[in-house]
Amino acid sequence: MMRLNKPQRDFGATLDECIAGITGNNAFKKKMIASKPDLVHAGTAYIAAGSAGELYAIAPISTAIKDPIVVGTLVKSELVNLYEYYFRNEEKESRATYDKLLNSAHEQCPFCGGIGTPRNLDHFLPKAHFPQFSTFPQNLVPSCRDCNMDGKAVAFATRAEDQLIQPYVDHDRFFTTQWIFAKCVLDSSNRPVSIHYYVNPPQEWDQVHKDRVQKHFDDFGLAKRFSVKAAQLLATTLAQIASLTNLRLSNSAIRTALLIPGINNAPFINHWQRGMFEALHDYLH
Repeated sequence: MMRLNKPQRDFGATLDECIAGITGNNAFKKKMIASKPDLVHAGTAYIAAGSAGELYAIAPISTAIKDPIVVGTLVKSELVNLYEYYFRNEEKESRATYDKLLNSAHEQCPFCGGIGTPRNLDHFLPKAHFPQFSTFPQNLVPSCRDCNMDGKAVAFATRAEDQLIQPYVDHDRFFTTQWIFAKCVLDSSNRPVSIHYYVNPPQEWDQVHKDRVQKHFDDFGLAKRFSVKAAQLLATTLAQIASLTNLRLSNSAIRTALLIPGINNAPFINHWQRGMFEALHDYLH
């Protein structure tokens, strides 16, 4: 739901870094060199599928075989180890690429709209099922613990409508069009006490796109997480509204002076802040 710039390091260069770090296992190094073109081709197919909203169509490896061949002569365990020992290993040159990817989110997890702070890289297509993408930069998404462990874990979609939003390659509609909205929850005195967030995608969207944003919203628990985050600002904003009301400003003036700037200054269109200020704007309408 929050767009990330595509990684500057391409797959070929990343693989070269990993290969350069393979020492003491010449047979594996030769296999990696021989299989590099096939891995790069798989990365190209990943981008094409992701841009078309069809990552679900990439088949996972067979679970009927303990350690199946994945690409060329490379088996699953070798590609998993490539990530663990030759990519994320702090003693290897490629660790710099890992850190650049992690830092590219600027301390904001793209899955939850920046609520959490990324602590590691999530394999969007899990390496346990898609080991050919274990070191593919555009499959490695900076993720906070809640999103990585609780929201997504090792799940992957097998239907178009079940796909989560891919921050690097997905269609712009998910990042430039508002589909998360909010309303005030009122107490018995008709005063706001909390903010309720919900999904309301554009009517003209295909049903698959509508289902995808609902899936993303639900899987990452954004209704609750956004509401909790908004509560931190809601009390302050309500106090400001009360002060302006005491100064005899009209609701229209308060909307113009306080709430519309809050809407416009939200970091991106589906940010919790935008929803909160829109809900208060509607409340004072």
